[in-house]
Amino acid sequence: MVERASQGRESQGGTRRTRARGRESRRRIVEAAAAVAGERGYEGTSIARVSEVSGLPASSIYWHFADKDALLAAVVEESVELWLGQVTRGEGEALAQRVTELCLGVARTFTESPDFLRLVLMLALERRPVEPVAREIYLRLRGEAIERIAAELQQVRPALSPADAMLVATYALAGGDGIFLASLTGNADVAALFRLHASAIVHLVEQAESGVSGGRSGGGSPSRGGGREG
Repeated sequence: MVERASQGRESQGGTRRTRARGRESRRRIVEAAAAVAGERGYEGTSIARVSEVSGLPASSIYWHFADKDALLAAVVEESVELWLGQVTRGEGEALAQRVTELCLGVARTFTESPDFLRLVLMLALERRPVEPVAREIYLRLRGEAIERIAAELQQVRPALSPADAMLVATYALAGGDGIFLASLTGNADVAALFRLHASAIVHLVEQAESGVSGGRSGGGSPSRGGGREG
């Protein structure tokens, strides 16, 4: 009986070690896939290249993932929560403070998730007859990020209409995309660009609010404000 108990403990220990190795190999595969896809895009990513970068055989990759599409979908899913948390994390009661925090969150993703950002921008731009699952996941969660940013803006400026909040939030995230692309050149002053971007967002919110208080039907739109009278 003592011998059987000892064998049972050894078996459990072996199972735990196997699971730990499985988790570690999966992590290495996902990180390698993110690096490869961030450099080469969806079409340029291959299981062979991921195998080379990860140092694991293709059979290990196929053990965890059915195909390249499933692998890149996992890359997006496992990276997007960090990204969402950063780009939608705002603090402070004042509009300028909240917007600055949101912009700083976007800036942090440049250093913490550069491979992921390159991958999802490529996925957003690439179009093909059958869309990759990874692209569908990213576009859906990007929409969620815009909704969260809009909610952050309305929390500090309740008079801002839902439509204007969504419009400004869409602009805010798109501006972050542009700054990321500029940062890839290596000579852009990212901090200065984000300060300018934050000022523009605050201005658009205030412009939209002035349109609402001015009594325009349907709420004020940032895109319509500022027009000079003839």
